[in-house]
Amino acid sequence: MKQWLAGHAGTIRHVALGIILLGWALAALAAHGTLPGGSRLSIVLASDEWPPYLGSHLPDNGILSRVVTAAFARAEVTVVYRFLPNNRSLQSARNGTADGSLGWAPSPERLQDLLYSLPVMSARMVFFQRKSEQRRWTQLADLAGLRIGITIGNFYSAEFDRLVQQGVLHTDGAADDLSNFRKLLARRIDLFPIEEDVGQFLLARNFSPAQAGQLSGSPAFWSAPLHVVIWRRHPQGAELIARFNRGLQALQSSGEFERMVRETRLACQRSQP
Repeated sequence: MKQWLAGHAGTIRHVALGIILLGWALAALAAHGTLPGGSRLSIVLASDEWPPYLGSHLPDNGILSRVVTAAFARAEVTVVYRFLPNNRSLQSARNGTADGSLGWAPSPERLQDLLYSLPVMSARMVFFQRKSEQRRWTQLADLAGLRIGITIGNFYSAEFDRLVQQGVLHTDGAADDLSNFRKLLARRIDLFPIEEDVGQFLLARNFSPAQAGQLSGSPAFWSAPLHVVIWRRHPQGAELIARFNRGLQALQSSGEFERMVRETRLACQRSQP
């Protein structure tokens, strides 16, 4: 046996080297989602409770979650959602404890840590206010002197941020959207910016009809694009964004996107609190 090994040592070395090189090649392909025959990837997206777009207790985890799941599925990516409080979900994507998140508009700060997909849909941002104290305005600067409640960690447009930094707009932060609605009803703030459908959903589910009836939304001040984001240092980040974009465009061109949005919106409206 020793003589056979000695006589074939060169062959054995070449075979071993070939196996090692093959392993390295397969590992490299896997890291970029390009294994022969196509590879299916699995990712974790951290998510807020932001009904009706996102929610652990909503049908299909909400309107946005359903279309994101479907777009990734078309590109051979399986999504698992991890629901976290508002700021933690975005932070998880920014520090890599989750692969990414969804439902975020780009901001200069976020772009430092995140890769952005094509916009999935747009959020219609309005100011909720008390019906008994309607404010008329044509530009954000007209709101100077009013107390504007904001949810800490949320982005309300570049113009809004600029006016806050210049001291034109005055904000009062709270940990979540429900707290801001309570402050608005208690007259502790004058205005609260939030996506219109989200605001109406939260009011209907968490307040009495009499309370909800005291508030109304203004005309939209910003159409906020909602994106999927992936941790910028993710080894497959660029591949995941490319796959998602392809899947999203396929959904949109087929007409499935609009059908899913309509179906899920109706299902969320009918779901039990």
